Parts: sequence; structure tokens; C-alpha cells
Amino acid sequence: MSLSEESSGDGILASRHVSPETNHHENNAMNTTLLCHNFTLEPDFISYLTALQPYAWVLWSSGLVVLILLWTIYAITLRSAIKKRSESSTNLATVLSVYPLVASAAYIAIVVPRATLVAEAIAQEVVMVALYHFFCLIIAECGGTSQFIRRAGDSRLETRVLPCCCWPCCIIPRPKIDKRSLTWLRCLVLQIPIVQAVLYVIILVLWAEDMMIYRHGLVYIQIFVGASILSGIWGVIMCIRAANGIGVVLRPKFVALQLVLIIVKLQCGLSKLVSDLATLPCVMSLHPTVLVNVTQYTITIFEMLLLSIWAWRLYGAAETKSLNKVQKVVVAVLEEGTGVLDVKQRKEGVDNKSFNITDNKYEGKV
Repeated sequence: MSLSEESSGDGILASRHVSPETNHHENNAMNTTLLCHNFTLEPDFISYLTALQPYAWVLWSSGLVVLILLWTIYAITLRSAIKKRSESSTNLATVLSVYPLVASAAYIAIVVPRATLVAEAIAQEVVMVALYHFFCLIIAECGGTSQFIRRAGDSRLETRVLPCCCWPCCIIPRPKIDKRSLTWLRCLVLQIPIVQAVLYVIILVLWAEDMMIYRHGLVYIQIFVGASILSGIWGVIMCIRAANGIGVVLRPKFVALQLVLIIVKLQCGLSKLVSDLATLPCVMSLHPTVLVNVTQYTITIFEMLLLSIWAWRLYGAAETKSLNKVQKVVVAVLEEGTGVLDVKQRKEGVDNKSFNITDNKYEGKV
């Protein structure tokens, strides 16, 4: 390529097609485009704040208000739920904390883009730990392991449930509900937070080491991630089906938790595919992936708000109403004063309860 050189002073080499009078605005646009499509570059906080102006403070303040509201709902729901199940306070606190914690991780990813992968790992690990505590909550709702086995009688675990409900899985035996089978279920669910934590440590190490190795290795790691999650979900669903057989209905509560898992895994994965497969323009000098992440995590915060309100109705408001109905029945029976009575009431969210009432005033008469 031929070059031109100035005749006087120090020479400056330049391509012939590059004019020395090029507008600096065109250079900035060119540099911005090059930086925008460099997938290894994530904006630092100052560059990110400058690019988002004047929308940054509106977005961050709105997210912070929703976050405060989420933690307030969590405190109210936990207080109402513990009134009935003080012995399961740890399990309840862990399960209900999923919604504000996932929203907090999403908020961190919105404010600091370079913390996106770390925030994603935290959110997913929170859900995995909550799944195990939800399993423990099922056992506690059934009265503990011994009570669960006694009430189940000769019942067997239903192994043909999602995700193992297809034809090849029909050969899986249906064990009797005993201590051994419940221990097997506990191990099946307990492996979720352990395996996921190990896999995410590997992912973070690859991400810190080399971006290309991270992008290629992530495909193979996701196979183990999916296998771990599906096997754990299988164990939880089997336990829910067994509990349902003795009158303990927990499916709506599991759906509320399962939706969080779908959001942090499936929704997050789909957003990454959109930014990778679709050709998106650079907006506000930011890489399309950054804007997709901001949009996805903003939606996640509001989704957690809706699920948190639903959890409040499931764990707090609905159960309080059920308990009040049972108490009214007991009061009505006491007012009849017919001596020794046995009242049995079954309501949604309340186990079968027997109230043996002896009225001393009528024992002599009987």
C-alpha cells in the first residue's frame, strides 16, 4: 500500500484513502462501534453510567423501591408463617427469602454489569438451596419422618412423575415409603445445591481465565447442570405426591418456587440466546448484550415482586384464614355443651386435626 509523507518536520505516515481532515465525530462513532461489538469488553461503572444517562438514576431508584418493598413483604410473610410453624422457621425463612434475594442479585447486575455472572451464580445457588429446604418443609408438614411413614402406611412412591414420566422411565421401581426411600429422596434433592455450587465455581474460573474457553466450555457444563436440576426436581415432585396422598397439599407452594427456577435458568438462558443469535444494534454506545441483560434483570425484579405477593397469600394470608375457620368450629362445638366430642376438620393448608373436648360440668350428668 502506498503511503504519503509530509515534506517538513517529523513525518506522519497515513493511508492514502484516510484524509487528515476527517471529522472527529466520525472517528468517535467508528471507535464506539468497534468497542460495542467486542464481546470481551464489559463496560466499567463510569462508562456504563455515562452511556445510560439520563435514564440510569430513574432505573436504579425504581429498582431500589421495588427491592425495599420485596424485603418488607418477606418480613410480613415470614412473621405470619412462623406463627403456625415455629419448628420450621429455618426452612420457611430460607424458602421465602428466594424472592428478595434473587431480586437483589438482579439489581446488582443492573447497577454493575461486570458483576452479571457473579450475580447470576448467586441467584441460582439461592434457588437450589431453597429447593432443599422446601423438601425439608414437606417432611415437617407431614409431622416428621416417622409420622410421615406411619401415615403413609403401605403406600409407595410414585416414580413416574415429571421429568421421568416418559416410556423409558416406566421400568423404575416404586419403593415403599419408608426411612430408606425418604433418605434416598433427601440425597437426591441435597445434591442440587452441592453440584450446582461446584459447577459454578468451575464456570467462574473459566470466565476469569479466558473468555473463549468459557464460551466453549459452558455448553458442556450445562449438560451436568441440567441433569442435576432435573434429578433434584424429580425427587421433590415424588415427595410432594407422597405428601398429597396423606392429605398434605403443597403443590401451589412448589409452583411458586419452581417459577423462580424457571426465571433464573430458562429466562436468563433465552435472553443470552437473543443477544448471541440476533443482530441487535448498539444503543447508547453499549454492547447489545448489556442492554439485553439490563432489560431481563429489570423484568426479573418485577416478576419476583408478583411471586412474593403470591407467596404471601400461600404462606401467610390463606393459612391464617384456614386456622380461623377451624377455631370457629371448635368454639361452636364448645357452645353446644354435649359432653365428650370429637371434631375433625380438613381444610386446605391445614392437616387433619382432632380436638377431644371434655366438659367437666357434664361428666357427672353422663
